[in-house]
Amino acid sequence: MDNSTFARAGATALWHELPRALAAGAVTLVAAAPLTAALLSGAPRWLAAATVLPVMLALTGVASFAAAVARGDEPSLAALRRVDPVLALLLSVAGFALLTSWGVVPAAAVLIVGPYALAYGAVRGKRGLTAVRGGVILAAYRPTWALTLTGLTVIAAFAVAASAGVLALVVAPLLLTIACRQTTTLLAEIDTVQAGAR
Repeated sequence: MDNSTFARAGATALWHELPRALAAGAVTLVAAAPLTAALLSGAPRWLAAATVLPVMLALTGVASFAAAVARGDEPSLAALRRVDPVLALLLSVAGFALLTSWGVVPAAAVLIVGPYALAYGAVRGKRGLTAVRGGVILAAYRPTWALTLTGLTVIAAFAVAASAGVLALVVAPLLLTIACRQTTTLLAEIDTVQAGAR
């Protein structure tokens, strides 16, 4: 399976759940309001960095929703309440890292590993450091997929900006559905390899 197949399958699966997906996207949008306000108002950098946490917390819930969509289950909006504060805090390090001159390195690492950490946590029901560890392993196992997903994230950010924020309602659920489908495939592949090695 290539990345375009995952993208099409993710978009199709999400389309069938569009009203709920829009609600999940709205949760992310509301969580991003403090960050947006901080950036637009020229707030101190430390304050803008702190407002990354609500976004990451919302994304852990959206990942649970996206995992159900990726499995083909009927997703419940109750999944949005299944948040992982520890994982959100760990991923929020990107915001605080950017306060330093070398911060672009950990921020880039979070951008690459973050979607897989969120997806792994949601697909396997893992939390905190275990989810981050799973994300690191998946990104290292198939780096081209991780870089493609990172590229999609960057393109999606530009699309949101170009649409004056309209596409923001679908971006997070779509990207996390794609990440969950990739994660499920990668985990099955890794499990098969490990079973063959025994």
